[in-house]
Amino acid sequence: MSVWRIAGILHALEGWEEHECGYTMSNIDKVWEACLKHGFQPLKVPTQSKS
Repeated sequence: MSVWRIAGILHALEGWEEHECGYTMSNIDKVWEACLKHGFQPLKVPTQSKS
């Protein structure tokens, strides 16, 4: 799911009225805590190591 879609969902779930513009975020810690609270997790991408 795109970060923009998650942001829209978080705004609705949290009742946030302020809107960020572009890549500027007002309070990254507040956003991160809300993401985790609502079950959004960072994408884990497997890596290949050279042996």
